[in-house]
Amino acid sequence: MKVKNILLIRVVFFTEKAVALFNKLKSSLPEIEFISLNDKANLLPWTKESFEKSIPLIFISAAGIAVRTIAPFIKDKVTDSPVLVMDENGKFIIPVLSGHLGNANKIAELISKSTGVQCVITTATDINQKFSIDTFAKENNLKILNRDGIKKVSAKVLAGKQIKIYIDDSIKIGSDKFTEEIILTDKIENADVGITANEVNARYSNLLLNLVPKKYCIGMGCKKGKSFEELKTFAEKVFASELKLELRNNICSISTIDLKEKETGLLEFAHYLHIPEIFYTAEELNNAKGCFSESEFVKETTGVSNICERAAVLSAGDDSKLIIKKVSEKGMTISVAEKQFEGK
Repeated sequence: MKVKNILLIRVVFFTEKAVALFNKLKSSLPEIEFISLNDKANLLPWTKESFEKSIPLIFISAAGIAVRTIAPFIKDKVTDSPVLVMDENGKFIIPVLSGHLGNANKIAELISKSTGVQCVITTATDINQKFSIDTFAKENNLKILNRDGIKKVSAKVLAGKQIKIYIDDSIKIGSDKFTEEIILTDKIENADVGITANEVNARYSNLLLNLVPKKYCIGMGCKKGKSFEELKTFAEKVFASELKLELRNNICSISTIDLKEKETGLLEFAHYLHIPEIFYTAEELNNAKGCFSESEFVKETTGVSNICERAAVLSAGDDSKLIIKKVSEKGMTISVAEKQFEGK
């Protein structure tokens, strides 16, 4: 199994020095798919498309160019593309947007480690080495129900105050995830943050923030060359018809066979959902437990008789339920497994 949070990055540059730096990025991080643009005439539509897909953007340019370019497309920290700026001499890399939820800070640190460029982080919780509630939510696949609460919790942490967190018994989060700023409480009425199986924010006025586990795991398969738009439209239709839910912000992971590791449409789709993509070998998929749909054609092609159902179940873990069996359309397949949580 291979889990990837950073799958593909778009890079903008305009000078010969920047071209050399782009080539250095590609050679130092071969596991990431880099796509470049060296054309000012198409910069705005290209950036607009990147934001629509939440694809990370690196500008090898002056910071002012990046700021003016992205300004029309910024919406909110939950869906914005991560944006970073590098100077053309390759001395500094600076995350300027979506540092936590979009992984911009992690991208900067990864590039710094692999190329030697100096990483400049400006987010307050990071530079003060404090607990970041939005990073915590992302790392633990928790949906943020009231976004304004992020600022309130962060302000309290930065003021040197402790945060009381309540967690439903059915939700397992290791103690290593918490720092000295955190106090765990068994009474939700006393908590600043409630991590609950279902939404309870309206019932408890004391809660600054309510976090709920993302419990749906998608397994997908597709023919080569399927676009982001095709995959997104297909998945949204299945979620709306089968679960009466919107797709975004309810998905924990998307998984498939490792033969699809370079399939651009799937990589873009995972970035759009702000979730990791999990790649399984045929052997791992064959070892999945359960009763699955079978296809001899798929088995002859990939070595496993069903990709989407097996991938969904494996990524959802023990005790999960396959709630949507394989749905097929125009060379695409999808299934959904649900993680099990019970609580208030």
